[in-house]
Amino acid sequence: MKEVTQLKKISVEKALGMTLAHDITEIVPGKKKDVAFSRGKIIEKGDIERLLDLGKRYLYVFEGPAKGVHEDDASTRIAQAILGEYMEYTSPKEGKVTIKTTENGLFYVNAQHLFAINKIKNVLLSTLPNRHLVKKGDIIAATRIIPLYIDEKSLKRVEKIGEGRVISVSPFKSLNIGLVITGSEVYTGRVQDGSSLVENKLRNYGLTVAGKIIVPDEISMIKDAILSLFNSGVDLVLTTAGLSVDPDDVTKEGIEATGAETLFYGTPVFPGAMFLVARFRGKYILGAPACVYYNRNTVLDIILTRLLAGERMHKNDMVKLSYGGLCLQCDECHYPTCFFGKGL
Repeated sequence: MKEVTQLKKISVEKALGMTLAHDITEIVPGKKKDVAFSRGKIIEKGDIERLLDLGKRYLYVFEGPAKGVHEDDASTRIAQAILGEYMEYTSPKEGKVTIKTTENGLFYVNAQHLFAINKIKNVLLSTLPNRHLVKKGDIIAATRIIPLYIDEKSLKRVEKIGEGRVISVSPFKSLNIGLVITGSEVYTGRVQDGSSLVENKLRNYGLTVAGKIIVPDEISMIKDAILSLFNSGVDLVLTTAGLSVDPDDVTKEGIEATGAETLFYGTPVFPGAMFLVARFRGKYILGAPACVYYNRNTVLDIILTRLLAGERMHKNDMVKLSYGGLCLQCDECHYPTCFFGKGL
């Protein structure tokens, strides 16, 4: 066990010349929350009045040897135990250590392991929800212990659980995408092509729009456009509009005419219920309904981020999206820092 110093509780007035054993926080409502006195500070005469102003009547100071691990060292070890690739942790502040991601991607958490760690007495670990979209520098987890010191045995239990993957980040891949814009009204020029909105979304996710073809509502031309884009080397094809029950909408038939396997057509996500995902020679074809032109976030955002993170699409994944699959379309959108698309 690690040798530290025995704690002694003492009144502020009698603490002159003693060494502070813990950080003391100053809170100014609505303005700041920060460390006013750090662990290891030797209490001076001028500190007494300020400590009293902070509402401190008693302090813990160091006195004599004892066994245990201080909160700063303990939280650092917990962070180290669960740290994965594409992550870094901060120095402890007020006993808490935060973990940040070093890449853009999707965050994953093993809930079973997370719960097991939090069942250990006096250990706290909090994370983002599973499949949360993160950007470089985002905080993804935070940890600390409840008392000032914790026993070595408890930390060993955390480190044992940490040998399995507790949290992870899957960086987004760089992919080339091809667009097929369906609609006879767009093809003939009767309606202006509005796909620039979709193109901007794709670029914001780091995708390269490598080609775009506008076709009428004809099965053979939709098929040929998709095959042409794949032959040009794109990694993914996205078709827009043409997936409703309207008799003119034959995009689904055009996709299937390529020989692609439709994995699912229809998702329990709103907006985006008529979404289609197909697989063609190991690559994906995404059929997006018209809602992607006027809704800020749809099922397209959910599927794209999962594919960029390297996931494979399965029907069961879409069924699970029914949980948290209802976008409330708030006046002020906070996606992805909301429940939409997190699923189970």
